[in-house]
Amino acid sequence: MFEKIIEMINSAGRIGLFAHINPDGDALGSMYSLKNVLHSMGKRGEVFMCGNAETSISELICDGDAAKCAPEDCDMLIALDSSDIDRLGIWKDAFAAHPNTAAIDHHITHIKYAKEEAVEDISSNCELLYKMYKQMGAEISEKVATDLYIGIATDTGSFKYSSVTADTHRTAAELIEKGAEFDYVSKRIFDTHTREYLDILQLAISRLKFFQSGRIAYLYLDSEDFKRCGIEEADANAVVSLPGSVYGVEASVYIRRRGENEYKVSLRSSGKVDVAEIALGFGGGGHVRAAGFSLDRVNFNDNIDKLISKISEQLECI
Repeated sequence: MFEKIIEMINSAGRIGLFAHINPDGDALGSMYSLKNVLHSMGKRGEVFMCGNAETSISELICDGDAAKCAPEDCDMLIALDSSDIDRLGIWKDAFAAHPNTAAIDHHITHIKYAKEEAVEDISSNCELLYKMYKQMGAEISEKVATDLYIGIATDTGSFKYSSVTADTHRTAAELIEKGAEFDYVSKRIFDTHTREYLDILQLAISRLKFFQSGRIAYLYLDSEDFKRCGIEEADANAVVSLPGSVYGVEASVYIRRRGENEYKVSLRSSGKVDVAEIALGFGGGGHVRAAGFSLDRVNFNDNIDKLISKISEQLECI
């Protein structure tokens, strides 16, 4: 699966690394672990970031060394954890114009956009990348091991999601053996919260709505809500799990308004609803249990009614 991408990497000197807009732990772990692996091979990895990352995660992973060139100056570009080219945000045109591109992704809804691709429906992009590193015979330093562990842990909800397999645990064990700081990482990301986060969480709890006798949970937060609580949206990513954590909920909808016209919609499922299929119908994608898409202000209320109806239809078939 990785042979052609590895050949491209071996032939390149400077490689541009990209991930989806507002990168999460899996995207950051993918970019920075690969950057460090490339460095160990005598190559330079240039990180092209788009949007904001969660502070607690970026502080653990990012080294502050942003790209020092333009994408066209790189010998090769690699997109990570991005299911389609639009997810690259401001960099999508530069990526599309480059002659040597590769994509490594773990989303079942992936749409081909790179010259060479390695795609597998797996727990996280970092678990997939670790497979490639092993095939390459790459040096896995403590920093690389920790970055990969963060990516896997965050994208699996600390190994709680159904995407986790025995191989996922074996990968985590190997990374710990190679020096991943799993104890510090777990406490910092999952067990430590700011007062501002608790404020937005309290507000979110008060905003929860339920449909279909409690089988569907719905939460809407405005960009002004985050400002009033003194927290960046990227630092409150864990709120996405709140609606689905309520007993009896089979599917959840979490909506954030960004600016005047853009709405980000995140869907979660206990497994009885295929939210990836639903997200595709709105121009998005993801996994069976976790997916998302964006909406604009036009026909927003009608689209939300349609969304709740689509989820209800799947629940009625159970």
